[in-house]
Amino acid sequence: METPYGGSANIIENFDGIEIIIPAKRNAFIMVFFAIWLCMWSVGEFTSVSSFITGSNSSRDLFSVVWLCGWTLGGLIAFRALFWTIAGKEIIKVGQGALTIDKRGALFYKAKTYDLREARNFRAWQEHVPRGPLGNTRSNNAFNLGSNGTIRFDYGMQTIKFADGLGEAEANFILQKLRDKKYIS
Repeated sequence: METPYGGSANIIENFDGIEIIIPAKRNAFIMVFFAIWLCMWSVGEFTSVSSFITGSNSSRDLFSVVWLCGWTLGGLIAFRALFWTIAGKEIIKVGQGALTIDKRGALFYKAKTYDLREARNFRAWQEHVPRGPLGNTRSNNAFNLGSNGTIRFDYGMQTIKFADGLGEAEANFILQKLRDKKYIS
């Protein structure tokens, strides 16, 4: 007999609210690919930087500067993706009239807080996106943090999405718990 899935979110009820911790989805292919890619990238980075610093004027032309900046940016993006996949977690705190979304382990991401009096139409909706070897093309990746999620609500004239990587049933369970505690309507 098949055992029911218990969910990936950890729900902690405090005296002043609820904290929901959702770990980033682990993708072995992404972890191995980016770990190997970053090793090779670092060799190229250190070689380029050392030749740029010690080189002649010909190695300091405009093309070299632009190339080195692009190479460095590519490495930072890959490092962010690897770090998010290994250590990332989304922490949602609901209570005292506010909802805060924090993506711990997401480099260069600032936590966002929303006034629950202005939040409307909480719902669970899971996008069905084709999967490839790198996972969903639009969901659960470190390149596009903050624009995906199974739980959504309207805030002014925008739709806020969070709880990326949850199934629709688990998202509905979380929403019902928040409704039962009268945090959302």
